[in-house]
Amino acid sequence: MIYLGIDVASKKHDCFMVSADGVIYGDVFTIPNNRKGFESLVDSISCFIEICKDENIRIGLESTGVYSNNILNFLSKQGYQVSLINPLLTNMDRKATSVRKTKTDKVDAKAICRFLSRNQDLESYTPPSYHSQQLKTLSRCCKKVTKQLTREKVALYTLIVKVFPEYLNVFASLYSKGSLALLHKYGTPSIIVSTRVDAVGNLLNKASKGHHGLTEAKKIKGLAQSTIGEQNDIYAFEIRLLIERIRMLTNHKSEYEKQITKLLKEHYAIILSIPGVGPITGGFIIGEIGNINRFDSPDKLLAFAGLDPSVYQSGEYDANKTSISKRGSSYLRWAIHIAATGIVRNDVTFSKYHQKKLKEGKHYYVAIGHVTKKLTRVIYSLLKYNKAFIPQV
Repeated sequence: MIYLGIDVASKKHDCFMVSADGVIYGDVFTIPNNRKGFESLVDSISCFIEICKDENIRIGLESTGVYSNNILNFLSKQGYQVSLINPLLTNMDRKATSVRKTKTDKVDAKAICRFLSRNQDLESYTPPSYHSQQLKTLSRCCKKVTKQLTREKVALYTLIVKVFPEYLNVFASLYSKGSLALLHKYGTPSIIVSTRVDAVGNLLNKASKGHHGLTEAKKIKGLAQSTIGEQNDIYAFEIRLLIERIRMLTNHKSEYEKQITKLLKEHYAIILSIPGVGPITGGFIIGEIGNINRFDSPDKLLAFAGLDPSVYQSGEYDANKTSISKRGSSYLRWAIHIAATGIVRNDVTFSKYHQKKLKEGKHYYVAIGHVTKKLTRVIYSLLKYNKAFIPQV
């Protein structure tokens, strides 16, 4: 058996090869992160196979997000057995073999190689399906846009509190179309006061499609005349730019949601059969899980989501109350938590299970934690056997 450890970086990868008999392919060598570099690695592998007269090769590299994707997919397409390793494991292995604080790319490549040779039961990487990979990318981008949108809305709210606090009581939502249209054009109380009330009313009527008009315009103008807010017309410029970013991000979020919904309905409608699971939550679940067949059991899916219990045992002491490990995909863990809070409101069986845990004296979120584990097992079964969710009466 030949072992190849690859320490992945953004611009180059450090590699180290050794056979089970101890034959070393020189020192650690570096390849650039491009096709030419990848092809030179394949040539090196072929050369070492000739030297060792052994065609069995296992390749390991750490899971380092986007940096590892390209070389991982390239080697998998070449037919090599590649294992994606949790960096925590290789880090602990490196520390266990040396008392010195040494961490370099060359040392890491050797540590990965050594870890491979000591752990023969590592699973080979299975490339995700095309559509699940699309959902993973779209869902993560959608969440980033949502976070940005939330930040911009908070910034606008904070600025309005400073400039025109009375305005917050006029509309049900500060971010309604009518409200944003008025603030975008007029911005500050002083500008509103100097504008004809019918102009403000017409703007509101058009932007809100008739829901607001002259009545609200008169109220806003009256509040603007007696506001206690800080008066400075430069704030109108800041408010206008904030609203433009909010509108842009809102449109982007809507586009992402349309694409995610379309993909789910065409290829993964099963996940939408779960009560309380919408397109965004479903997109995250499918995107993060990928190919369900890479999980041999529901417990492995629980571990991947970081929902498995942590273990603490020393001597005769064995902790019977521990939190979840939180060592898996934070995106999947978040999505299943959101799905759990939805399903207890929309499914009788899960609602009864949640109420049972609450009656046992558990905190709301602890009870939801139990629901997430139960739901994860259900998700595993639905995807594994390609069956829609059927409510139990």
